[in-house]
Amino acid sequence: MDRICITGIGIVSPIGIGKEEFLSSLKNGKSGIEEIKEFNTDFSSSKKGGVIRSFHPKDFIPASKIRRLDRASQLAIAASKLAVADAQFTVTQENSPRVGVVLGSGFCGLSSSEEFHRGQVLGGFLDLNPMLFPNTVPNAPSSYVSIELGIQGVNSTLVQSFCTGEAAVSFACDQLRKRKADLILTGGVDELSELLFRGFSDLRLLATDEGHGEKSCPYDKMRNGLVLGEGAGLLVIENEEHARARGARVYGYILGYSLTGKSLKGDGSKDLSRSIKTALLGMDSTSIDYLSGAGNSSKVLDALEAEAVKNTFPAQYRQIPASSIKSMTGEAVACGGTRMVADVLSMENGFIPPTINYLNPDPTCDLRYVVNQRLDREIEKILHLGISPENCFSSILIGVEWNG
Repeated sequence: MDRICITGIGIVSPIGIGKEEFLSSLKNGKSGIEEIKEFNTDFSSSKKGGVIRSFHPKDFIPASKIRRLDRASQLAIAASKLAVADAQFTVTQENSPRVGVVLGSGFCGLSSSEEFHRGQVLGGFLDLNPMLFPNTVPNAPSSYVSIELGIQGVNSTLVQSFCTGEAAVSFACDQLRKRKADLILTGGVDELSELLFRGFSDLRLLATDEGHGEKSCPYDKMRNGLVLGEGAGLLVIENEEHARARGARVYGYILGYSLTGKSLKGDGSKDLSRSIKTALLGMDSTSIDYLSGAGNSSKVLDALEAEAVKNTFPAQYRQIPASSIKSMTGEAVACGGTRMVADVLSMENGFIPPTINYLNPDPTCDLRYVVNQRLDREIEKILHLGISPENCFSSILIGVEWNG
């Protein structure tokens, strides 16, 4: 199996823009979840979200181009430029056909679609804003990233519910192994919009204040729903021979990955367990130093994750430290990219970020959680989990050293 390296990271998130600020927030358990002021939430009993308020597009994009880009594309371009700079890689006319972009993008384009169709309904076809139309599709961010950076290779957008970011990384790894590219920018981007917030609110999936505060508190007994977030987290991944030939710094390797569909019997814990075993390729669980959890403050999904881990590692599950950074950033369809950036930084800097807002243990979530304060320890292997209860479960194994 070809070795796939992680050589760069780029992040734009509610808890930091750029890896230094993001790293500081992870270490200190800083929350990026606040009351939403960007749009009206009077229709909902939920009022909070992980909104990025310190993002200035002009720091990354020429002013003449900004007005043509939707917010998701702006976030993706910023994260891609940070990632490429971190990898110390320059896209040139010569290498661009072998450079690719593979992004996960869930509900991006909703704001542009709403505005475009609102204009059509209220003003008719003659009053449409043509600049909005290219931004109404989920693949707009990956397309604009390739245009802005001059990338001419593989260009794909994936949507796989709450495993969207992980699906993008997995597909990008496949493209590298098939020699379709030498280097790929991959991860996920999400935009928090009123239409998206309204949809989750109407489905009664969002956290509310029931006397304990409206907050994202994965694994806590009092959790009662999601808090939505936004952001872009991108990795630069490449074949090791390409990375070594250009003298790149290697953060680590993607050692294994798996996407599994939901079984007909609908036992999600067994499906996630199957995904974990596939990603581990028979490796002993004692070699896992950190379980990067998908816990999102959902009663059902957090418990499903715990059950799957216990079923997979019945003798060791209490020895594996676990946490979820969604307590700080909120939940988003493609936030697997942001979480993988956090995984890389945790591995490089020797710590496990905490699950904040945790006060009340839940017997259905009885793993070894790192709560409220980080745990400093050397990390050589991370098992990253993704859960999409409708149709998909994902597992990605990241390591400092190659063990294949």
